[in-house]
Amino acid sequence: VRALGFAGFFLAAAEITDYCHDRGIVCSGRGSAAASILCHLLGITQADPIEHDLLFERFLHGGKTSPPDIDIDIASARRDEVLAWVERRFGARTEAMVCNRITYFLPSALQDLGRALGMPPETRDQLTRALGRQYRHLRPHRAQEAEEIFHDVIGDTPITRQLLRLLRSMEPKFVRHVAPHSGGVVLSREPLAHYSPLERSSGGIKLLQFDKDDIEALGLIKLDLLGLRMLSVFERTREEVYRLQGRWLDVRDPPHDDTVWRSISEGDTMGLFQIESPGQVRMSTQLRPRTLTDLAHQVALFRPGPIQSNTVHPYVARRNGREAVTYLHPSLEPILAKSYGVILFQEDLMRIAVHVAGMSWSDAERFRKVVTTFEDEHEIRAEHRAFLDGAMRTSGCSEAEAQAIFDAMAAFRGYGFAESHAWAFGLHAYTSAWLRRHHPGPYLAAVLNEHPGMWPRATLRQEAKRWGVAMAPLDVNHSSAGWRVEPDGRAGTLRPPLQSAKGVSDTAARTIVLERLRGGPYQGLRDLYGRVTLPGDALSALAKAGAFDALQARRDALFEARALHHALPPGQAPLFDPTPEPPPLDALADAERVVWDYRVKGFNEVGVHLVDLLRGELRDLGAIPLAQAPEGRVRTGGLIVARQRPGTAKGFAFFVLEDGPDRVQVVISPDLWDAQWKVLRDAHLLVVDGILQRVGRAWTLRASEVVGLTGPVVVRGYEYAG
Repeated sequence: VRALGFAGFFLAAAEITDYCHDRGIVCSGRGSAAASILCHLLGITQADPIEHDLLFERFLHGGKTSPPDIDIDIASARRDEVLAWVERRFGARTEAMVCNRITYFLPSALQDLGRALGMPPETRDQLTRALGRQYRHLRPHRAQEAEEIFHDVIGDTPITRQLLRLLRSMEPKFVRHVAPHSGGVVLSREPLAHYSPLERSSGGIKLLQFDKDDIEALGLIKLDLLGLRMLSVFERTREEVYRLQGRWLDVRDPPHDDTVWRSISEGDTMGLFQIESPGQVRMSTQLRPRTLTDLAHQVALFRPGPIQSNTVHPYVARRNGREAVTYLHPSLEPILAKSYGVILFQEDLMRIAVHVAGMSWSDAERFRKVVTTFEDEHEIRAEHRAFLDGAMRTSGCSEAEAQAIFDAMAAFRGYGFAESHAWAFGLHAYTSAWLRRHHPGPYLAAVLNEHPGMWPRATLRQEAKRWGVAMAPLDVNHSSAGWRVEPDGRAGTLRPPLQSAKGVSDTAARTIVLERLRGGPYQGLRDLYGRVTLPGDALSALAKAGAFDALQARRDALFEARALHHALPPGQAPLFDPTPEPPPLDALADAERVVWDYRVKGFNEVGVHLVDLLRGELRDLGAIPLAQAPEGRVRTGGLIVARQRPGTAKGFAFFVLEDGPDRVQVVISPDLWDAQWKVLRDAHLLVVDGILQRVGRAWTLRASEVVGLTGPVVVRGYEYAG
């Protein structure tokens, strides 16, 4: 560090993390910096790189001439506070964000060129949607591969031929626009205007016109200050526990707890960092992690690099003793023994390049970058030859063995974790599990506030039943501007915030709460209307969501909200009542109340599930409730809360059906998808025939037939078709 002149770089990073620690802002260094003992000793990172044998050369080596990357995750809710301090501390003229150069892919090129050619927006949108998963990741110059889609949507017309001609003529990786980098902050001794013009983004962020590669080439210091919602969850949980119990938790170093590991190994991971997806639930039951090393490996396995290189299945089989550990060449054993002979981390590529092919660390770093990011084979021709020659010369590999090793490395193309990065994320995953286990109410309130994961709030509300966390109703006199826990002698009772009613903004919720603190509880909807200036739709949303249920009937409150909105301006108490008496209105039936709750809030406090409203119809169709469904061939049904069709899954799709607190992942084969894709696209609920398997909380249903149903409410869950 002294020889390369990077001492100031490390001290600047330490000063930022010290600022966060001093003000109770949860932060954590990650990425390749976690392999540095200096970063660990300065308090920038948490994992001990010596204890865990993390590769320092992935972070810094003697051949490196540019500053290394230090990524610092910061509680997302307070990241702007840190960025403002950084600008004050290091100077407004010497600090700015790196830009991202956003390049064209086929959908964006089609939209821009289509607009220039006068194509109607509806046609452009239809054509963009029709590209689907198969073609949307193509660069514009490869548009000919999707020609059939163009002809299907807009026919064989002159504009079709013109559009395809223009798309083919576009340069690969042509830049569309620049945008702020997700976290790259540049610090300089000289004013940054000496290097680049500065501009303000649409969001007000001061921006350089250089990207991260340009900054590296110039030798400027770049720190990645990234917002991470899960760290905000940790911070909120800690504050809520302190408010309720007077205890200040150390969320940086939770103690080892066998009960926490047991719940993870059973797949009980809803709401946890990085390991709550259906695939990770299943992986938890297969790997049954018991240490942070196990968890770091599990986090790293579910990335495009390991998935595309067919690492996952051999790793699981070898770890569980179903398959012998083998190596493509004996020289790989010291490098890959910890991962059972498969390439799992970016560091594995660098170690192989150095120890098997005889490269220097600087050449190995360049080799890793090229091999994991190439799009066309010609881009890695030189690296391919250099590796084969080096492996044969250094390790005595035959050309066939060297080729097999290179193919395994090239298959790692795409995003893969640095081992040090996986360690940092593994620790976050364990911390989230520990907090959930020991403080379920505060943790769930924090998750609902920050929403860091993939599941809709209705699913998290159902999960609260399993955690023993009750939920109180929305109430204009008790709800706050965020999810809070009310003590009940057990796990606590959650109270939803006022803005959980769709149409009530954060500002409106704060205004209502502040006026309540100043003037006392509200006597009813009319009293609130006279004391607070609210938009009419916000008042109606509160009434329909049940915020006045403790004071008046819900239909009466909704009538009064609309009558007041049309009779007088809000925030004024009239001398005379300008609104008519409400007519006799029927009380809401239980089923109506549930439907209103889901439509206005997206969940129901009582915990009635939408499937409960269709239980008779499902029974008539022969569908067994999910909680009672036996393993083996079965017909069951549920609400669709997640749809995934990843590009790495070879045409398979994965849906998650929910029935109360129970969920099952439905595996849909390519043939079934092709036959029923319209049903699968449009259905809200599914009845599925298939083979059910249960392992802990990992329930899998391999579908043979599907039937779609339309429910009373559409629940927007997680959707991914990468």
